[in-house]
Amino acid sequence: MLRSLPTDVSSFKTLRTGDYTYVDKTEHMYNLFSGGSRYYFLSRPRRFGKSLLISTLYELFSGNKALFDGLWISTSSYDWQEYPVIQLDFSTIDYKTPQELDASLQWTLDAIAKSYGVDVSGAPGLKLKLRSLVEQLSQKNKVVVLIDEYDKPILDHLKNVHEAEAIRDALRGFYDALKGLDSHLRAIFITGVTKFAKTSIFSGINNLNDISIKPEAASLLGYTYVEITQSFGPHLEQLAQQHGHGVDNELALIQQWYNGYQFSDKDIKVYNPFSVLYYLKDAKLRNYWFESGTPSFLVTYLRTQYDTLQELSLVELSPESLSSFQIHDIPLIPLLFQTGYLTIIAYNPVKDTFRLGFPNVEVADSFNKFLVATLAHSNVVTIDTAQDRLLRALEAYDLKQFCKSLQALFAHIPYTLHIKKESYYHSLFQFLMSLLSRKAQSEILTNQGRIDLVVSTKTYRYIFELKLNVDSQKALEQILNKRYYESFIDCGKKIILVGLSFKMHEGTFDVEYSSQEMVAK
Repeated sequence: MLRSLPTDVSSFKTLRTGDYTYVDKTEHMYNLFSGGSRYYFLSRPRRFGKSLLISTLYELFSGNKALFDGLWISTSSYDWQEYPVIQLDFSTIDYKTPQELDASLQWTLDAIAKSYGVDVSGAPGLKLKLRSLVEQLSQKNKVVVLIDEYDKPILDHLKNVHEAEAIRDALRGFYDALKGLDSHLRAIFITGVTKFAKTSIFSGINNLNDISIKPEAASLLGYTYVEITQSFGPHLEQLAQQHGHGVDNELALIQQWYNGYQFSDKDIKVYNPFSVLYYLKDAKLRNYWFESGTPSFLVTYLRTQYDTLQELSLVELSPESLSSFQIHDIPLIPLLFQTGYLTIIAYNPVKDTFRLGFPNVEVADSFNKFLVATLAHSNVVTIDTAQDRLLRALEAYDLKQFCKSLQALFAHIPYTLHIKKESYYHSLFQFLMSLLSRKAQSEILTNQGRIDLVVSTKTYRYIFELKLNVDSQKALEQILNKRYYESFIDCGKKIILVGLSFKMHEGTFDVEYSSQEMVAK
């Protein structure tokens, strides 16, 4: 009988005492805490196993050796001391206001103190309560502090910068309480989705080692290919039988859809654990991770910084720019990296820079659809409908219907946002076309200029030139005059040159086109 898949289990104790499959990460944990560092920070996307990691560290530092029987660490030289553990999960703590956050943290610390038989209820304030708790617990042994989702109170207030900064200041005061307690502490491990600048939150914790994009944490979370084959072999065989093909086919599908995350300069790829588990459970290739909940704060950043994504393939970022940012200044591309929508796809050792891209099919397809819905002020259902109509129109070489569908979709954009920015409509159109064809190419350089967009269907290859409030015939003439079509003459498909014009009038929005067909060789 197959072991259960831990699709909804984030408790290590529950996982180990139940009949669940566990991907053994204990060697990584041993290596982290057997070296010189004791204080760590790790950012990873949501649903990547951070809570399970924190839960595992809790049981490890609590000395619950029996839970680790049969795992790598059970045969190591780990000493299995029992340390008092202060474990905080900020997703379970009230934080609507700084005052509510303070009160909730105080109540949580009181409960932890009580569980260890000490009393800190008389401490006059949160910082003194934390200090008193650490000092009293350290009389038993050095103390371990484990914090999960440290940034959730901030992220949930990002729509209002002043509120977010007030929450940040309250958290900074809390962490400041750890200053000067080094002799009482065995370890600190903090996780979150994003990394705000160390000086803005963690200034009170000396020597906090951010391992988010360091090799030692490259496969600490997520599944490697080897881990999948070793831990889920029986599940893969069952899926292969169900689908009527071999295990190698299953592995290839999982790799295409859910692999591709890289978190350091080493070429170590990991699979999205959430999506892999649900695919093994449901036997269907779906966008499990993306559909589990996209942070609402992303909408604001996508609408204001959409144009940065157009040059994504050309952007190279330093480790510092990927690692942290300020609440009042959050650049979109590093944010998308930290939240899991982009990942490292190449490292330049000479410049010490990273190039980013989509990790896999799941994220590429889902994110583009979400992005188009966001920019068009629409929803995914509307985008699905429009996508189908647009694709059928291109396949049928029906540009009149194509423009009619475009106009209906763009009509969802509020008139106040029909700003006179050609780049806005370029971006929206290009992202939309990328949904219709994986072979859509934008901003293609030629010896005469730059082609706005090329889209391929089964029969046709469309070359688009986009204009705002300019006659569509002039857009078509630019394609002809600059001979943008020359490099596609031998493509074996009919070439359709299309000048598109987005025309705005007060209260109206129109899409017009002029086209010319060419016969490819």
